[in-house]
Amino acid sequence: MTSDRPTSVALLCPAVVFLITFLCCLATQAGNASEKIPIDSISIENNNIFDLDSAQYNHWIFRLVNKLHMKTRKYVISRELLQKRGDIFSRQLADETERNLRGLAFLWNARVDLVQSPEGANIMKVTTSDTWTLLGGLSISRLADRMQYHVRLEELNLFGAGQFVSFHYYFREDDDDYAKLTFLERRLLNTHLFLELFYDSSPEVGVRGLSAGKPFRTLDSKVSYRGTISRLDSRNDYYSDGEIIADERMLGTLMNFRGAYRFGTYLNKVTLGAEFVYRDIEVRDKRLLDLRHQIRFSSDSLYYVIAPEFRIQNFEYSKTTRINSFERIEDITFEKSGSVRFGWAREGRENSSLFKDILITLNYGTHWRSNILFLYLQRRYWFKADRDFRKTAYISIRYYNNGISWLTPVLNAVYAEDFRPDTLATLYLGENNGLRGYPKNYSTGERRFIINIENRIFPGIEFFSANLGAVQFVDFGRSWLRGTGLELDDLLWSVGVGLRLGLEKFSNARTMRFDLAYAGKIKEWRLSFSLGQYVE
Repeated sequence: MTSDRPTSVALLCPAVVFLITFLCCLATQAGNASEKIPIDSISIENNNIFDLDSAQYNHWIFRLVNKLHMKTRKYVISRELLQKRGDIFSRQLADETERNLRGLAFLWNARVDLVQSPEGANIMKVTTSDTWTLLGGLSISRLADRMQYHVRLEELNLFGAGQFVSFHYYFREDDDDYAKLTFLERRLLNTHLFLELFYDSSPEVGVRGLSAGKPFRTLDSKVSYRGTISRLDSRNDYYSDGEIIADERMLGTLMNFRGAYRFGTYLNKVTLGAEFVYRDIEVRDKRLLDLRHQIRFSSDSLYYVIAPEFRIQNFEYSKTTRINSFERIEDITFEKSGSVRFGWAREGRENSSLFKDILITLNYGTHWRSNILFLYLQRRYWFKADRDFRKTAYISIRYYNNGISWLTPVLNAVYAEDFRPDTLATLYLGENNGLRGYPKNYSTGERRFIINIENRIFPGIEFFSANLGAVQFVDFGRSWLRGTGLELDDLLWSVGVGLRLGLEKFSNARTMRFDLAYAGKIKEWRLSFSLGQYVE
């Protein structure tokens, strides 16, 4: 299953050509020819959730919601502004400010305009409206024929100061119960730094730790860095035909530090970065639950990886509706980018070479009229002794068309492969990963493809600020091993219908979904319900 390194490295050529060609875009960029108008003052209007002056919300329930809600404080909005008093007003920066504000989970909408006072002063007016931020109670979800009861208490905007805190507890009928806690300070001491504390006791994840750093908050940001330290205590499951056949417990320490510097024009960027990864993992309690199978369990490991990265990007932005939500403005980023990442892994005790890896990514997003298209390609090779011993690939295509006011067709197509030296099949297929109506991890293989087709229907029905919608869908796909053929009869498929409930002003999940699917291969109906669109 190995191949000559020159053959593998030759596959880099298209990516390298793409990167070099893209650099030419950095030489020129169209500028703004708008009139230069200075900003004399800034006005912030931080509105509550509902506009009570509107007849639509002239009801006691909306007045009560507004009274119970603590509005976002003005300084939280002010620190996101990209222009200050005395600057020349830029529509481009105003649009970016709007996107950044709408990207905050506790804001429903944002608008930045330059208006003139009766005295002739130029005022940059910032208008925002909140969304309901205190979420809690009991929710029930059904996925892959398994029930899960979820108790949560979550505040997206603690005391209106922009902090996030959450507590979740999950009761599961087929596995251990678990809790999740998170605290996030987006602007530590009102700086550009963030701090996140997290704890997750789920058997499949089992991690606790902290993360801090400085992200690229704006398009003009040049430096970004992040550090994460966590402790792992998780269970790794091995599946066959939807059933767990073996498991093992993994304990250890994980550390990740990364930094990047980028330069270029406003919408065209070159980024130079590096990442350091440290893993100290101990594997315990290895169990083979089905004696008909043979499993090569994981081994203890202590190693670190140093990985520089080169990336180029071009950004384009648009705003629309009826993609993944109902009425809320959705800011869409169309990114054209390419990156190459090289990694060197060394054993932690003896400092000997373990492997090298190369990661290549290409990203392309575009739109024309009411069509939206995203393409993504990822290819990765692991080398040892000048020969590649593992390869992965991931290709995705997503297409939307919201040209009709009440209908948005959606196409999602994904192909993946993972060729490992131990021939372990790691690509699962089931309701939890792309195929509605089938049990969890129903099929497994070294190759996998999934196609989801949806017609999202927006009839314009609204009840107490909640929107009602529907969906028709067809899912089909297959996972298979190398050396086996792919016949039409091998396809797994399902068809069905669903309801969508838009809770865009009441929940950061935006949408509740209820899907009824008929799994054609196993001839069974299954109902699933959860938060968010199935394909996003």
